[in-house]
Amino acid sequence: MTREGVVITGAGVVAPLGSGAGLWTRYRAGARATGAVAELPLGALPDAVRTRAARAERVTQLLLATGGAALAGAGLDVTEGPPRPALGVVVGTAFGCFLSNAAFERRFLEGGAAAASPRLFAATVSNAAAGELAIAYRLGGPSVTVTAGGASGLVACGHALDLLRAGRAAALVAGGVDALGDDLAAWLAAGGLPIGRAASEAAALVVLEPAASARARGATVLGTIAGSGVGFEPTADGEGLRDTIAAALADAELAAGAVDLCVRAAPPALEAMETRALETALGRLPARTVRPKDLVGDTLGAAGPLGLLAALGEAPDGATVLVLDVCPSGHVAALVARRGAAA
Repeated sequence: MTREGVVITGAGVVAPLGSGAGLWTRYRAGARATGAVAELPLGALPDAVRTRAARAERVTQLLLATGGAALAGAGLDVTEGPPRPALGVVVGTAFGCFLSNAAFERRFLEGGAAAASPRLFAATVSNAAAGELAIAYRLGGPSVTVTAGGASGLVACGHALDLLRAGRAAALVAGGVDALGDDLAAWLAAGGLPIGRAASEAAALVVLEPAASARARGATVLGTIAGSGVGFEPTADGEGLRDTIAAALADAELAAGAVDLCVRAAPPALEAMETRALETALGRLPARTVRPKDLVGDTLGAAGPLGLLAALGEAPDGATVLVLDVCPSGHVAALVARRGAAA
């Protein structure tokens, strides 16, 4: 396809404070929901999908709820008929099936082989949730699950951008998800990943498609994805993140000065590194920044897409936003987007 652009035509969010577009408004009003478990709106799902969700594990439930909302917003929420080979899904997750694995292993250890659940065993691979979303909504194209620590959601959006540019799909549901439960909370508290904030569970997905096909369908455009970058920051000097930001801007064919608003996401221990990377990559700090993690805590794989939606809700029409995610694992990602249709 041409470099005309890839646009967002649908969005779905399940988070402690609800819709991504309203997160920053709630933050300015003083709302906080760190360390929270999201309320699942399963009642809004079509009957067939709600039945599937009722017997699924938590991370799949989150993905079905958000994916269904995103596809409905884009006018692509088909649940019957043959698979649609031009539509697919790309999911990013830091921990994926962690809770399912913990539950399966606990049952096995306590009750032996007779207590092991075949149904639960099917959910002990991290790509099971993406597969369930594809089955439920007849997505017969690419079905991809990626993991890059807390940066997984932005990495998934960047991979979806690449697939669409390569003509591998006509539309993709992309974003991130992580479920929170006692086993994961205990592992994080024990120092399993020093995220520096209270963890919250969330899922955030967007429907991405080429601008030309969105216009042909008459779809409402929420924003444009212009470029992405993925990297690794093994030290605290900021060079890895600086290069990732530069790669995202180059991919978007934009100069550093084009950035109007930045989503910052580094944990407290890495904020100085993030500042250095921004100053060296952009030549200055952006005039406007938003920090959604201060509002909802660290939502891990969902954090990047949540930041994208919060930024698009905060930015004026036509503004260019730079969305960052920085994980203490070393994974970093950057996404360049614009509110509204492609220029």
